[in-house]
Amino acid sequence: MYIHWDGSLETGHPLVDAEHRLLVLLFRKLDVAIKTRQSADALGHIVREVVRCVEFHFLSEENLMRETGYAGLEAHRSLHAELLLELNAYVDKIAHRREYPEDLLSFLSDWLSQHIAQHDRRVVQHVGTSPLRPIAELAYPEYLGAAPAPGTKRG
Repeated sequence: MYIHWDGSLETGHPLVDAEHRLLVLLFRKLDVAIKTRQSADALGHIVREVVRCVEFHFLSEENLMRETGYAGLEAHRSLHAELLLELNAYVDKIAHRREYPEDLLSFLSDWLSQHIAQHDRRVVQHVGTSPLRPIAELAYPEYLGAAPAPGTKRG
C-alpha cells in the first residue's frame, strides 16, 4: 500500500479530513483489488469510484473555499482541474492497457499527501480564521462525528 491514514494527513477540519479519509480508503480498496488480482472489470469499477469521489471532494472543497471567501480559490481550482486531467489520462491509459493500476495508485497517493501538505492546510487555516462560516458547519458534529464547533451546543 502506498498511503495509510495517519496524523500527518490531518488538516484539523472535520469535513476536509473526512473526505480525505474516504479517498485513502478507496485507494486502499484499489490496492487490495490489485494485490488480489481482481479482474480488469472489477478494477475499472473501483477506478471509476475513485474518480467520482475525487470529483466530489474537489467540488466540496471548492464550495468550502467559496463560502468562506478564500482568496486563492481560482488557483486551487486550477490545481484540481490539472489533477483531474492527469487522473483521466491515467484512467484512459489503464482502459487501453497502456498503464498499470499500480501506477495510478502511486500517483494518487503521492498527489494526496503533497496536496494536503502544500495546499489544503492553507485552506483550512483560512477557514479557521475567516469571519464567514461554512454553510453547514453546525451540522459537522452530527454527521461527521466531530467535536462541536467552538461556541455551539449539541442539540
